[in-house]
Amino acid sequence: MGLLFFMAGAPLLLAQSSPTISWQTDTTKIRLGEQINLSIEVTAPRKDIVAFPEIKPSTDSIEVLGHGAIDTSYKKERATYKTTYRITSFDEGKYRIPPIQVKAGEDVLTTDLFEIEVLTVPVDTLQQARYGIKDIRTDRYTFTEILQKYWWIPVALLVLALIIWEIIRLARRERIKRMAPELLLSPYERAKFRLNRLDESGYIEKEMVKEYYVGLTDVIRLYLDEEFDMPAPESTSSEILAEIKKLHLTHEQYYQMREFLTDADLVKFAKMFPSPDDNKRYRLFIEAIIDTLRPVQAEESLTQKPKEDDTE
Repeated sequence: MGLLFFMAGAPLLLAQSSPTISWQTDTTKIRLGEQINLSIEVTAPRKDIVAFPEIKPSTDSIEVLGHGAIDTSYKKERATYKTTYRITSFDEGKYRIPPIQVKAGEDVLTTDLFEIEVLTVPVDTLQQARYGIKDIRTDRYTFTEILQKYWWIPVALLVLALIIWEIIRLARRERIKRMAPELLLSPYERAKFRLNRLDESGYIEKEMVKEYYVGLTDVIRLYLDEEFDMPAPESTSSEILAEIKKLHLTHEQYYQMREFLTDADLVKFAKMFPSPDDNKRYRLFIEAIIDTLRPVQAEESLTQKPKEDDTE
């Protein structure tokens, strides 16, 4: 009884230990350039080495693009190997794919012969619109090719930019040379420069009192305009007095400024002739006011509250 059982089970054990092969294609009809995927699966004992071959078609019309990675899985003492070959053709017709032999241990497993059909894309020349012949169009340049061919353009632009910058710099230097000397100074320095120029004018010695007081009032008007952005040059004396209340002046300086502007208007419009002492006193007063409002103290003066004029 045991012998009969052993003899009956022997073919089953032999079948389980022998390698097996199965295969399939996703299609057997393709158009020119399309691909057929031929999947092959081999099951063999773990100890057996399975080798998938490189397919070499018997005709040049068939191309085998190789096979993918081999997927391996194990179940107890057996292993399963899967891979997929990619086949294509660019010639219309029917072709036979010969059996593929896969070696598994000492055994050689073989697929069946099968046929594939390669079709062209049908073109209906009666229905398709006709187009004229187009000109030959060259491929677009890559950035590297453009840079290699036209490298001189950025270089030329850079040189041109340097030349323009140098021309502007020289023109600016010439413009500065032609500017009045006081325009290169700060407002405080310009005011001192104008005072010195007024002293050198000799107006008092020449008895040109009106011109002297016009120049003296212009010095303080321009200084207030340039240093504190006051519209002093086109303002009346009363408007200037209202504006300078915002500055850091003492009551005495404010009164002296009012006295100076009043006498200057009388000189310019009523032909008054101040005494030599008044001329000297007003000259020193204007310089003192400019020194009081010099830039070091100007920022501080603008933060002060306007003084109330209780003299009017």
